[in-house]
Amino acid sequence: MNIKSNQIVYSEHGEDECFEYTNGSGRVPDGTAIGYETTAGKVIPAKLVLFEDIKYSEGDHDYWDNYELEHDIGRVVAG
Repeated sequence: MNIKSNQIVYSEHGEDECFEYTNGSGRVPDGTAIGYETTAGKVIPAKLVLFEDIKYSEGDHDYWDNYELEHDIGRVVAG
């Protein structure tokens, strides 16, 4: 199978589905390649094929934004 550069799909936080690593290491960073789109045929539509180390996240972007904020060791809390 030949994959062209215009078939690569990247993670866009807040714009699309949320993705995480299959090894449990967390959300895929914004701008990271997550898979590729197959070429559409006359009858078969294009589909997204995720790389084997990526999966759809069970949490949404709000979940991950809050999780990352809570676990940010450099976070300053005022109050």
